Amino acid sequence: MFESFAMTMIERMPSRFFVGAEPGKPDVTPEPWFLDPREIGRALRARWALVLAPAVLLLVAAVAWLALVPPLYAAVTQILIDPRGIQVVKDGVTPSDQASDASLFLVDSQIRVLISDDVLRQVVNRFKLDQDPNFVRPASLLETIKSRLSALIVTAGGPADDTLTALRTLRDRTTARRLERSFVVELAVSSEERRKSAELAQAIAETYLTTVSQAQAQVTRKAGEAVSSRLGELQDDLRQAEDKAQKFRAANNLVGTRGQLVSEQALTQLNQQLGAARARAGELRGRLAQIEAVANGRADLNSVTEIVQSTTVAQLRAQLAQIEAARADTLSNLGPRHPTLRTGELQVQTLRNDINAEIRRIAAATRNDYRSALSNEASLAATLESRKKEALFVDKSFVRLRELERQVEASRAVYEAFLVRARELQEQQRLDTSTSRVISPASLPERRLGPPIPAIFAAALAAGLGLGTALALLAVPAAGRIGSRRRFQQLAGLPVVAALPAKVPTRTRSKAGSESLRADTAYDVAVARLGSRLQRDFGATRPTVVLVTSADDRSGKSELARSLAASAALDGQRVLLVDADPEAMISRDLRSQAKRGAAEVLRTHSGLGDALVEGPTGVKILPFDDAALRLGTAAYTGAILTAASAFDTVFVDIGLIGTDIAAERLAQDQRFPALLLTASAARSGTARLRRALDALGRDPRVQLVMTDAEAEG
Repeated sequence: MFESFAMTMIERMPSRFFVGAEPGKPDVTPEPWFLDPREIGRALRARWALVLAPAVLLLVAAVAWLALVPPLYAAVTQILIDPRGIQVVKDGVTPSDQASDASLFLVDSQIRVLISDDVLRQVVNRFKLDQDPNFVRPASLLETIKSRLSALIVTAGGPADDTLTALRTLRDRTTARRLERSFVVELAVSSEERRKSAELAQAIAETYLTTVSQAQAQVTRKAGEAVSSRLGELQDDLRQAEDKAQKFRAANNLVGTRGQLVSEQALTQLNQQLGAARARAGELRGRLAQIEAVANGRADLNSVTEIVQSTTVAQLRAQLAQIEAARADTLSNLGPRHPTLRTGELQVQTLRNDINAEIRRIAAATRNDYRSALSNEASLAATLESRKKEALFVDKSFVRLRELERQVEASRAVYEAFLVRARELQEQQRLDTSTSRVISPASLPERRLGPPIPAIFAAALAAGLGLGTALALLAVPAAGRIGSRRRFQQLAGLPVVAALPAKVPTRTRSKAGSESLRADTAYDVAVARLGSRLQRDFGATRPTVVLVTSADDRSGKSELARSLAASAALDGQRVLLVDADPEAMISRDLRSQAKRGAAEVLRTHSGLGDALVEGPTGVKILPFDDAALRLGTAAYTGAILTAASAFDTVFVDIGLIGTDIAAERLAQDQRFPALLLTASAARSGTARLRRALDALGRDPRVQLVMTDAEAEG
């Protein structure tokens, strides 16, 4: 009745009480254990305090930080820094047109000026920040501790300067950056007060603009002073160059007007006069020839201008015309023989002679003029030749004079340029050509600097849980325990055929009044299923002999051997349980003793029947006998195998592998078809398990069983 009830309960128990290899699937898990969510959950549940401790600590640290560190508020203002400026004058001190990269470099340089000590010091003095506790003394306990540690580490050179301290604090709380793809600079100043943050940001921007304007005026003033200081030297250089050129001109008689020497002017005039003289002589020559032709009667009297224009000739010709007219009249009236005609002929002849004489006089005068022109031409030609010879000597001196004059012109040009530039710079000092301006004034900040408080707590919680999870997972290999079925499989490289939960012994009293073990616990069900698997895998030959051992799980393996024997007995099998463990954990619970000891039976070569003890469930038990093992494991094994022929199943509880030599020899005996190697999930260590596996080698008889394992679904 009890047996059928137990088997029914075993079949009705859920599968989560027995974890083994499923049919058709490999038993050994190839993935690492930390990739299995179940393993991670198991590790976190086992070490929940370690997981929560960092989260609690970080939350406490966040609360402490919020309490100890005062809130900071950042005010932001935007400044447009235009590198081009205004082209007020033609030539500025700095170039206006620059390449884009150079403009960006200029804006980046102006950012350094914006947050420079020169600008910040003016703001410190303006707002008297050296008297503000928020900028002079540490505002929180953390800053106080930091300053004390810095004072201990760094040797102070003297008493602290409040102005320098305020300047450093303001510098640390001021940031500036150029917005991408623009000339706009964003300035941010943080303080413990909203209004003060906005005032400081606006003050820094205004001070920067004023400083840049003053610096530009100062640069212009310095440039003007430098140019003005050079004017005197340039004027002296110009005067010396002019004096040197004038002295050279006087020494070499290189006098001239309007940029031309007197010798050159005289040579030009002589050349012009010679040409005129030659033209005059040619003209007189022609006129003389015409007059002589008239005088000789070869030409008409009216063909010569001088004769025609002569008043004397004109008067004589007029008289001649009157007389000829009168003579013609007389001839027509009085006849050709009239005495008056003779008188008229004499008068005509006389007038003609006078005209010829006048013509000869004009010819003589013209001849004299012609001779004079020839003489003048010859004189001018001679003078010109002499002047040309003098000009050859003057040219050499004139080359040197031109060089001196060029030096004078260069000195004059430089002097005039500096004079004009000095005047421009004087006027430019009064002009502000900068186009930089504040395009977004600072306003009161809405919230404190940094992440929101809920985000801080959420981050602290997440970081703490993450750190705790990492510590919990790292604690698994650090503890050196098996922990779970997956880690057991990966460590051994063999499948775990069963994962037994922790045994919770409960006892019931039977109707006869005796106590008996219940078979309806999860442990008993898992043991029953393990026994069924052993019968399936190794029950082909009778009897089935199974060794049960461990590396350090002594109580677990002994309890497993006893439970397997009890479960097989409940199935109606004839079961022999051999206690070969030196600790004799099975034998110490026996209430009766055998008739004869195992050693005595082995010496007399008789059967082990007298050495067996009846167990509570009908299991025959061979108690531990150290003397029997000392007779030799071969004889002991032979006696067990001989006695096993009278049973269906034999379970041998041997000692620990790695610490018990007799147990290792029994485990290596190939006459035992099956070997169960147990390990406790809570107590067994990886180091001892490795030693046990090394001692057993790659033995196919080895089957892994985990005890004290958690239930798996």
